[in-house]
Amino acid sequence: KVGYSSSTFLSIRTKQIEALERMLNFNNPVDSKTSWQENWKILIYDSFCRDMISTLFKVADLRKHGVTLHLHIDSDRQQILDVSAVYFVSPTTSNIVRIAKDCSAGLYDSFHLNFSMAVPQEELQRLATSVAESDSAEKIEKVFDQYMNFISLDHCLFSLQMTDTYLRLNEPNATESDIDQVVNTVVNSLFAALVTLQVVPIIRCSRNDAAGMVGERLHKKLHDHLLSTNNLFKDSAYSSGSYARPLLVLADRSADLAVNLQHGWAYDSLLHDVLHMSLNKVSVADPDAPPAGAAAAARAKPPKTYDLGATDAFWTDNAGQPFPKVTDE
Repeated sequence: KVGYSSSTFLSIRTKQIEALERMLNFNNPVDSKTSWQENWKILIYDSFCRDMISTLFKVADLRKHGVTLHLHIDSDRQQILDVSAVYFVSPTTSNIVRIAKDCSAGLYDSFHLNFSMAVPQEELQRLATSVAESDSAEKIEKVFDQYMNFISLDHCLFSLQMTDTYLRLNEPNATESDIDQVVNTVVNSLFAALVTLQVVPIIRCSRNDAAGMVGERLHKKLHDHLLSTNNLFKDSAYSSGSYARPLLVLADRSADLAVNLQHGWAYDSLLHDVLHMSLNKVSVADPDAPPAGAAAAARAKPPKTYDLGATDAFWTDNAGQPFPKVTDE
């Protein structure tokens, strides 16, 4: 959760939209003079990056940004000549192998590769070796680490989209390797959020628990990065030398277990608990649906899906309100 005051507003949603717009403009600055119609492209994503984009852009928004077609990286895709492809995927081995295969097949005129987080050196070497063997390296125009492996749900709320994290950290049979994997994923995702916000915070966390491990590793990662030549925070107004740095508080879930055992009374909490709200979307079954059964299921209308979030005025005004008050609106 990203906090703000009357004097400072750090909208992680706005910052991530701006970063995605730069990416869609082939990682060039975007201004009012940018003509998207001159830069048509195809967008290729994996499931995580698709979910990220879908919370921030409608299909019409993508078209305004020059995207004529958007496809999943694992789908069967046909060759399309004379068009550039913008890839936005996680730096996994399977995605690297698929990108190399697409380059070898010459599916597109040029490839602009964007990864949601820093690409491990071994994966870069894998990609370089594969495209060199297929003599297709010249098709790759750019390779960028975007540092966006999180999903913005609102101006002040983002999710790492990690499941069963508490269980994986506290399971009696969990190995040190398992715990390290979870902690490192959290650290890398929080680092990405800080890069997107362009802030170097003061970190406060508990000790001798998972939150403490995350805090210590995040502090070291920030410290090492600020000393490097490729400092992503050098132009930030909230850099390490600023007197107006935000506070990052890392709390362990074990400090307040009771919250997991009760329903919140706020509108947004109830939607999450009762209707399983996900990625700012909630599906509601037809209230007039016939009783359960195979024949009835065939005749039933599909659930209606509602998009909520920062662009929905009613949701913005009432998300945090007590449910009885919302029903009176």
